[in-house]
Amino acid sequence: MVNAAFTVEDDVGRIELQRPTALNAVDLATKDAIIEHVREFDEREDVRVVVFQSEGDVFCAGGDIEEVRELGYELEPFTESWNELFEAMMGLSVPTVARVDGWALGGGFDLVLHTDIPIAADDAKLGQPETGLGIVNHFSPPILQETVGLTKTLDMILTGDPISGTEAADRGLVARSLPAEELDAEVDRVVDALREKPPEILRKAKRGIYATAEMSPRASRSYLEAIALESAREEPYYREGVTAQLEDRPPEWVP
Repeated sequence: MVNAAFTVEDDVGRIELQRPTALNAVDLATKDAIIEHVREFDEREDVRVVVFQSEGDVFCAGGDIEEVRELGYELEPFTESWNELFEAMMGLSVPTVARVDGWALGGGFDLVLHTDIPIAADDAKLGQPETGLGIVNHFSPPILQETVGLTKTLDMILTGDPISGTEAADRGLVARSLPAEELDAEVDRVVDALREKPPEILRKAKRGIYATAEMSPRASRSYLEAIALESAREEPYYREGVTAQLEDRPPEWVP
């Protein structure tokens, strides 16, 4: 059984976890279905944004630990499938947005960290409790160290203490946080803003930023400059965007 729903409407693909009685923990079958649909969305011209959300008041409590026992405590099936999902998300040609409320723990927090624009309720709780399960988390520490530094990373990983959505935004771990009652409206606003941009430019910007993540600032600047100049020379978006602003009209993004 797959505990998620997959829809496309108004150029927005949505992946909704639907297992609220288990805190939206992700079992292997559901994870495989999510990977499949992320790849499918990447091939569809009618998908310009992908939103990750959950049924109920918890975003995701991570993987299904009951499956760990069922599989004889083997860890590889879980780490390999999470890695496959995160690689698919980062390689997706359209932006991803996460609507984060309630708890985002373990693999759920890793999912947030691998989303392009995670938006959290200010009272959400995000953290990595794996040490309490005897597990060494290897997905989030590289991102955490680059974002919050060594000391904060050690604090979050070793103690497992969660932080609030507000603190996550302050630390740069989510794009923004706001009161829970404003979460849906903010997600919709961000999605609409992304849908208004030329898809090809968003694709190049996203891929360029991920590609330069481990480069030096000078190398990153040169790499992105080459992408920008090639796009401006060979595609109509730069000319149309500037012209539309000068003419005080909405741009018409025609390839």
